[in-house]
Amino acid sequence: EVYVVNTGSSNVSVIDAERNEVVATIGVHGKPYFIDVSSDGRRGYVANSGSANVSVLDLGQRRVINTISVGRSPGLARISPDGSTLVVSNREDDTVSEIDAQTLAVRGTIPVCRQPEDIVILPDNSKAFVACSGSGQVASIDLKRATLLALLDVGKTPVNLAIKPDGGEIMVSNFDSDNISILETTTN
Repeated sequence: EVYVVNTGSSNVSVIDAERNEVVATIGVHGKPYFIDVSSDGRRGYVANSGSANVSVLDLGQRRVINTISVGRSPGLARISPDGSTLVVSNREDDTVSEIDAQTLAVRGTIPVCRQPEDIVILPDNSKAFVACSGSGQVASIDLKRATLLALLDVGKTPVNLAIKPDGGEIMVSNFDSDNISILETTTN
């Protein structure tokens, strides 16, 4: 299945990838911006940028099972590889919300840098890195303690992060610098 967030209609379309047809529509809150799916395919997490919350979806039952309040204008909701932690970038608050994916409770709200957006999480689930397009930085966050470890200066307007499969390095696309920064994750 393929899941598509529809910002204008505040819902998620479920597409059967074998039949190439929409098989369900799940209503969520205002202006959904991004969806991530747990590694087991059972849950979806939708950042609703117009509602300051995240919709948690049961993908098998095709329904919302919970709504979690976060900061203003959440951009992404990224689930950790082990499915234990949800990390949400709150673009207008310059914060990141860390959520326990089992209890669906917010563990902490971490001030980071201006306009946090893209998120990657290390394969060992220990850290998250968040690109902040408004400050030319990437935030390193300790997921065990819900704390900011470092703000790493990169180029202007970092918009996309890509992580190597081993988690050792992250590539940062710096939109307004016409370059890429490479971050070493163990030493920040």
